[in-house]
Amino acid sequence: MNTTIETAHEAGLHLATDVNWMPIIGLAHAEKLIALARADALANIDPSKFMSHQEGIEAGRLAEREKLQGEIETLYAMYELASKQRDALMDEQRAQVAAMRGKMQ
Repeated sequence: MNTTIETAHEAGLHLATDVNWMPIIGLAHAEKLIALARADALANIDPSKFMSHQEGIEAGRLAEREKLQGEIETLYAMYELASKQRDALMDEQRAQVAAMRGKMQ
């Protein structure tokens, strides 16, 4: 596996530099560097790691489903809490009304 510097040297980028040591990349050098980098990158990827279009869609669908399931569970928990708070408030108000009716009699 080539390092970035070795790949750049192999592409000929070490041949032309300006006074500030910034590379002047000609089109031929850039194309060769891209070709070498692409070949080096593809050579290090295990083909069994590639995903088909259908597998990609399925993976995206599952990830979206998990995300939405989490949001649904959060909303349900919020609903349960709000319902309990509502019920407690209604019980408190019923007790107040009953107490007021008791005083009036």
